[in-house]
Amino acid sequence: MTTGDRRGIWLAAALVAIQVAAVAAGDLEAAGSNEGQANAPPPDYWSLPIPPQGEALAAWGDLERTLAPEACAACHEEQYAEWRTSLHAAAFSPGLVGQLLSMGPAGAGGCMKCHAPLSEQAADFAAALTAGTGHLPARQGLAAKGVVCAACHLRGHRRFGPPQRDTGAIGQSHPDAPHGGVYRAAWFESSEFCAACHQFPQAFAVNGKPLENTVAEWRASPFPTQGVACQTCHMPDRRHLWRGIHDPDMVASGLTAEFAAAPDGARFFLTNSGVGHAFPTYVTPRVEMRAVLLDAAGREAPDSAERYVIQREVVYAGGWVERRDTRLLPGVTATLTVPWRGYRRARMWLEVRPDHYYDTKVYDALLAGLATGTPAADLIARADRAALTSSYELFVTEVARP
Repeated sequence: MTTGDRRGIWLAAALVAIQVAAVAAGDLEAAGSNEGQANAPPPDYWSLPIPPQGEALAAWGDLERTLAPEACAACHEEQYAEWRTSLHAAAFSPGLVGQLLSMGPAGAGGCMKCHAPLSEQAADFAAALTAGTGHLPARQGLAAKGVVCAACHLRGHRRFGPPQRDTGAIGQSHPDAPHGGVYRAAWFESSEFCAACHQFPQAFAVNGKPLENTVAEWRASPFPTQGVACQTCHMPDRRHLWRGIHDPDMVASGLTAEFAAAPDGARFFLTNSGVGHAFPTYVTPRVEMRAVLLDAAGREAPDSAERYVIQREVVYAGGWVERRDTRLLPGVTATLTVPWRGYRRARMWLEVRPDHYYDTKVYDALLAGLATGTPAADLIARADRAALTSSYELFVTEVARP
């Protein structure tokens, strides 16, 4: 890995931060929005970083004043427990912090706009960096908590949320309720609510598509007309889970795998039957449909492996270049065939590597340019190990020759 290659990794991260900032500035129309504005958050709601909350009312107690998610658990215990298991809670990860340590406060701000989006979080982490303790979660303050409750629900200490569950009521609840009540809005359950961090603008397209194009992919699918929004799948029954590509059950629920034994070979059909966007939607995962022939003892036959790669493969070489895009759009089916070649059985499965790009490109390049034993290198090495072990298999099936 050359110095230029390593520099390209850092430039790539900076470009992503610029893309996020462009959407955060309220440019949802440039990002491809065509959803009715009445069902979208106000343009300044996702001004990132989220402006400081300011002073809370003097009459409020400590639980109402603090931005710590643990305080929300006093009344919203179930939501807090679910959030703790989510990647939103883990957004300020070792891999991210390892990169931010080398960027400094100014460079870190771009990434933090989505990974720890409150201005108060940015201030806490900047103070930790200045003190030389940015690598220690205990010294990162609120930043260590990632995408906290306040990121979605608080603006100027005013609480926002979805329509009342039982009645569908919207608008301001009683102001004498804890923390001044809540303003309920239908746009809280719209896909537009997720666009600030999950849809890059078309101005930064690579081969016609932004690096993250999730909301635009959803808009082009049948799901909007069916009333299926991001929250329908990723927050079922309003649960604060946000499961995605790292969760085997979530991935399996969005796909249909079928297997057939034909005279000329075993076939594996994979259909994007329930994922509301391209599968996978981002450039970091790599998914492979796999097949091998088996001998009479159940051992893998030599040179029999077949695979079909499902991936949007990009590289950074002074600019982003898309090498291929074989992802499955909603309703699309991919087929893998392994000829029998004299054998009687075949094993077929789906291999999912959620962090493939980080594992094979980003982390290796960063480690090559960091001094061994430094906090940044230690954090990146930890993230690299986690990325390597995040892979899993689905739909493992054996097919017999007819």
